[in-house]
Amino acid sequence: MVENKTAIITGSGRGIGKETAILLAIKGLNVVICSRTQNEINLVVKRINEIHHNNDHILGIKCDVSISSEVDSLIKAVIEKFDGIDILVNNAGLVFVKKLVDTSEEEWDQTINTNLKGTFLCTKAVLPYMIGNKEGGVIINVSSGAGKAGFENLSAYCASKFGINGLTESLAWEVASHSQMRVMTLCPGEVATKMQKHVDPEYYRQYENRMLKPQEVAEKIVDMIFDTARYHNGQCIDIG
Repeated sequence: MVENKTAIITGSGRGIGKETAILLAIKGLNVVICSRTQNEINLVVKRINEIHHNNDHILGIKCDVSISSEVDSLIKAVIEKFDGIDILVNNAGLVFVKKLVDTSEEEWDQTINTNLKGTFLCTKAVLPYMIGNKEGGVIINVSSGAGKAGFENLSAYCASKFGINGLTESLAWEVASHSQMRVMTLCPGEVATKMQKHVDPEYYRQYENRMLKPQEVAEKIVDMIFDTARYHNGQCIDIG
């Protein structure tokens, strides 16, 4: 049953997050669009309204997930509107393509704070609502193949994604006594997104057609949320 279930998708102004929000809205969930860019939020909300025609089930909130006060405001607004949180997709992320020696402290901090700290802050904020819900909840952390193997010129990004994988495994043990709770990681390969294009524009131009499409990753996220027989607490799923 999806009636009255609420999902927060961070980084849902474009790419994987956007497609995930659209699919969950189509399934009838309350969907929270979260991005640092208001214009992106507005466009996604407009797109969902064109498909779903039910504005009451959509909430768009500008939020920088690396800032605890903004995350707290996000959660407060979601609870006030929907009275609960059932699903969290930690998808927000950024990347700097630089050798470690050329990476500034500010760039390192931005990467870790958005990708890893943002996952921590959002997860910590929603956990009390999920644990207090007899139906539990689902947290999916969108990591990367770069969370399992290091890549040249992506040291900060890889460090953040390796961290997400470790955080997920630890939290899965912490919530294991709550039978309805599931915390999982998805590790996509190359996805045809704006971020992937930024990593290597020439490579992207040559191989875009071979890359995963954002909607394919979104479909896997939706499968992980609802297929409780296949996807269990603590799993790390590869795609692509």
